[in-house]
Amino acid sequence: MNYTTSRISALREALRKTLGQPVAFVLVVGSTAGVLATLALGSLALWRAQPIEAPQWMRPQALVLAAGAAGEVDLAATQAALRKVATVASADFVGRDAALAELAQRKTLSALGLADLRPNPLPDAFLVGFAAGAAPAAVEVAVAELRKVKNVDSVEYQPDLYRRMSLLSQLTERLALLLGASLVACLVIGVALAAAYWVRVDRDEARVLHLLGAEPAVMRRPYVYAGALSLLTAAALAWWVVAAASAWLEPAIAELARQYSLHWAPDPLPPWAGALCCLGSALVGAALASAAARLAARFS
Repeated sequence: MNYTTSRISALREALRKTLGQPVAFVLVVGSTAGVLATLALGSLALWRAQPIEAPQWMRPQALVLAAGAAGEVDLAATQAALRKVATVASADFVGRDAALAELAQRKTLSALGLADLRPNPLPDAFLVGFAAGAAPAAVEVAVAELRKVKNVDSVEYQPDLYRRMSLLSQLTERLALLLGASLVACLVIGVALAAAYWVRVDRDEARVLHLLGAEPAVMRRPYVYAGALSLLTAAALAWWVVAAASAWLEPAIAELARQYSLHWAPDPLPPWAGALCCLGSALVGAALASAAARLAARFS
């Protein structure tokens, strides 16, 4: 590397180090941009999904049928007793008349004339919801306790379905953690490789310049500019990928969230966030290159 003292000369040298090796530049910048874009998309999706709560259809529920005819059971006392059972989060009363009216409104059952049934054959019931994230074994213990509550005739609960959903949820969480850790490791490795690409100090030249009294900051300047330019380019490319992927996936994700009752907030990033991200990446690249140049000069 030619020793230069002016900033313009240092910038020229940085451009030669980066753009003068197009294949290496494309590989380093492209791979770094890919990892940055993946991390940004994952972080943005996690941000927009907050608060992450299990939708109602993923929470375990049981249908508790009350014993006795209308007026024979203290339904308020039964409801209070159901709510006292461990892991029970809610116990909503479903009256027999309301249940029959709801069934009568279904088109598939309209031909049966359910609205004209007298007396109403349906029992009073309670829709019991358990705490979100409760262990399947704990829910099954609670179901057994529900069956012991006074004035409860029977409890309808499907344990196998919730067990499968719980296993699927645990597997998804672990795979997400593994993917996140892998991406962070890839980012660290990519930045380390990029820093090695930015900083290739000629040890003999550095030793001579040091003996001649060259200032360390001046010697590091081309490498700092190269690091800033490389990471700036990678961040700009990553931001473009994020914007394009978000615009492409947004309609499908929004509709999926609506269909499955999942929280999905509007895009929180303002238009100027891209420029701020690129500027921050350039500063990080400059700092990393400066640190790498210091280490290279120290061991030269």
